Amino acid sequence: MQEDVKGQAGELARAKRSLATLGRRASTVDIAARTGIHQSQVSRLLRGQFRRVSPNVRKLLQYGRQPGQTRSPEGIDQAKQAVIRAALKTWDATPAGARALVRLLRSVDGLRRV
Repeated sequence: MQEDVKGQAGELARAKRSLATLGRRASTVDIAARTGIHQSQVSRLLRGQFRRVSPNVRKLLQYGRQPGQTRSPEGIDQAKQAVIRAALKTWDATPAGARALVRLLRSVDGLRRV
């Protein structure tokens, strides 16, 4: 019985950590639209305001594991290398080309934040 309680506490702690990470990567409005969970509840769950791993918590955890949502160190390293390869492939190896490419990347970042 005591081991079962420890297991549930561990699962709860892992869920809270995972949802906190998810909350830093995506907006609550976007997550709500994609999961069908009301935005206010998504917000509350991402802040760790829950006492058990409910069906909605599980749904958010599953959403966080979807392709493109993962944040494992290996996945990040692979993605970073892909971005570097693509940038270098498009760069014409001139200082002006580098400035133009940096401006382009910064403008894309600005669009993502809107």
